[in-house]
Amino acid sequence: MLIDYDVVRSNRKTIEISVERDANILVKVPYELADEAIEKQVHKKRLWIWEKLAIKKSYQSDIEHKKFVSGESFLYLGRNYRLELCEEVEGLKLKNGWFVLGKKQHSNAKEIFKAWYSEHLRRKLQQRLKIFEKNYGLGVLDFRVLELGYRWGSCSKDGTLNFNWKIAMAPLGVVDYIIAHEIAHLKESAHSEKFWKEVQRLMPNYLEKKEWLKQNGHELFI
Repeated sequence: MLIDYDVVRSNRKTIEISVERDANILVKVPYELADEAIEKQVHKKRLWIWEKLAIKKSYQSDIEHKKFVSGESFLYLGRNYRLELCEEVEGLKLKNGWFVLGKKQHSNAKEIFKAWYSEHLRRKLQQRLKIFEKNYGLGVLDFRVLELGYRWGSCSKDGTLNFNWKIAMAPLGVVDYIIAHEIAHLKESAHSEKFWKEVQRLMPNYLEKKEWLKQNGHELFI
């Protein structure tokens, strides 16, 4: 399991590793410390990090999940839509400002929602990635929509970008930030200063979207 982390450089003499409330791993280091030394220290502390992440995951499992009943609200691209159960409908549709789910599928509602989010995110990613490819002279970017637990995205060794289906619930600007974040990993594997400069090149206002995700990411669930 690769460990994804953010590096914060400051005028300090020691390394400090912490697991934040949103399961983000923060590594505070001296200005002059090389990226290789940071990677080595994170690897050394990997068992401690995995233990902390497991605790965070157990907390997430205690979240009161959505109830698939008429009137419950569900996010899509940052907007809330209420659910209506309907006898005449097959599957799940977004229609006239409502999520409409066939009553016959109610028992499998969570998986139906997950499949709906995954498919609609896949379409949206195709559109957004083409914009990044055109604007920044990138080659065709391969991607997958997966179940990634508490991670919003990742970048495989073969250059494939992986995205959590749950980000379909986030505002489009936040989706773009996650895309820029993973594209930047194609050049820089670690969250180094060079990495964040690349993210900023791809998305100048990324800090605003990163903060939104930190503050609201816990709401992206069903």
